[in-house]
Parts: sequence; structure tokens; C-alpha cells
Amino acid sequence: MSSIEKFVDKLGKKATSGDAGKQEPSFPVSEQDMQTTAAQTPGRPSRSASREVIIDFERIAALGMLTLDQSKNQLAEEYRAIKRPLLNNAFGKTAANIPHANLIMVTSALPGEGKSFSAINLAISMATEMDRTVLLVEADVAKPAVCQYLGVPEPEKGLVDYLAEPNLDISDLMLKTNVPKLSILPAGRRHTHSTELLASTNMRNLMDELSQRYPDRVVIFDTPPLLLTSEAAVLAGLMGQVVLVVEAGKTPQPVVKDAVALLAPNQIVGVLLNKSERGIGTGYGLYGYGAYGGYGGGV
Repeated sequence: MSSIEKFVDKLGKKATSGDAGKQEPSFPVSEQDMQTTAAQTPGRPSRSASREVIIDFERIAALGMLTLDQSKNQLAEEYRAIKRPLLNNAFGKTAANIPHANLIMVTSALPGEGKSFSAINLAISMATEMDRTVLLVEADVAKPAVCQYLGVPEPEKGLVDYLAEPNLDISDLMLKTNVPKLSILPAGRRHTHSTELLASTNMRNLMDELSQRYPDRVVIFDTPPLLLTSEAAVLAGLMGQVVLVVEAGKTPQPVVKDAVALLAPNQIVGVLLNKSERGIGTGYGLYGYGAYGGYGGGV
């Protein structure tokens, strides 16, 4: 039995242990929630000025999410513990052995387990690193939630449009934010062949570019649940690391195992136990799985 399978077995025995997050809340979005400006801020050069969107920190704090001024609270400490092994895998001594090690997929087995909540918190936490920049990608193209959570308008064009129209400049589709080291690549318009686009050569080329263009960049993908669509399994094959969000006390153990079975045997997989009741440090495990066994460790 692999280390990740052993960790999943523990979930059946400790379904309410750990505290790596809170329940993913509902969020009605109105015009008043959406703020944007066309001003350009200092950042990576591109062929045209990227839009800047303003994250409403009061809004996301009310939703129970991490903000930049919460450096000492429990949620901030939890995500520090969660991000450290991910960053070690992406930029540490073993990174050369992990293809696309800085591309991190955040997913779940089923909807409603807190994957978008976790992806955003992880992105904000990583953006506080002194020597890292972060790109947060809305890759759940059927039900994008990142921009809704952050209270920013969903642009008409994004990831799907780039894959369908590769003549577009990907940097023109990225949104700068008022978090200096955090940018967003929105999902873009819905497409009837989104699965095929995500499995296309264009997507593979984009992943290579995102992984290699900037040596300090971490790219976090909020993706569909693994057992809901085929898109998630397609995306997983392009990632260096996968964070699987599991809802404490609700997600059945066999369901988690079914989700893990869809991942490649050489995948670096972390399990984040979410919506639980106990304290820090018991709700997340990051393990090498298969060929890359031994990288990372439980936190």
C-alpha cells in the first residue's frame, strides 16, 4: 500500500480530525461587488497593458478566507504549513526530478468540498513569499468560481479562448490584482469542446510556457472535481503536483480512493482535510506517490 493510500485509509477512521479550512460559503454576486480599474501596475512586461482588478479584502474576510493582514491567525498558519512542502517540491533539491513541479492542481472528488476556497487561500498565502510570484488559473471552465469569490468581474476572454485562438497573447488575458505578486488567468467563455481543448497540443505548450517562463512563478489551478468531469483527469496529467481537498466527516472513503485512482502513478499527491473541527497540523498530508515516492512529508 502506498503512502497516499495509507493516508486515505486514515480518513475513514478520523473523519473529523484536522482543521485546514472552513466550509465553502455561498456568495451572491452583484454589480456592487465588482470593482475594476484599467490602471497598470508595475509587474511582468507584456505587449499590452493588462487589466488590474481589485480584490475586496473585506468581502473575502467575511467569507472566512485568508487576507494579507491575517498573518498571525490560525488559518494563515495552516496554509503556511500546507504550502511549505509544495514549495519545497517545486523549487527544492528534488524539483528537477518532477516535471512541471511548480504547476499545482487543487481539486476534489466531488463538488462542494472546498477546492476553490482552498485554491484561493493557497494562492494568497504563496503570494506573501518574498521570492515567489503566483498565477491563479480558473481551470474549472464549466463552473468558474475564483472571480466570483474575489468579487471581480469575469472577463469575456480567458484560458478557453486562448486554447481556441492561439493567436491571442496569454499575457493579455491575465488580470493583475492589488496583491502585488498575484495574477489571475480567468476561465473565459464556455466551449462545447472544452475537454478536447484542455487535452490539446496548445494546452500542453501553454503548460510548458507557464512552468518555464519565469523561474520564480507558482501556478495554481482551480480545477473541476475528479469524479464529476473528464476534464480534471486530463488536467492532472499535465500537473507536477495535485492537492486533493477532502471534506471532513462527509466524503466517503471509497469515493476518495476512486478519485486517487484517476491520477497517474507517478503523481505527487497531497490530501487536504477541509471543514473540520480540530486544530492546526493534523489535516494535511503531502506524499510522493509512485515513481516520485519520498518527496515531501506529512505536516
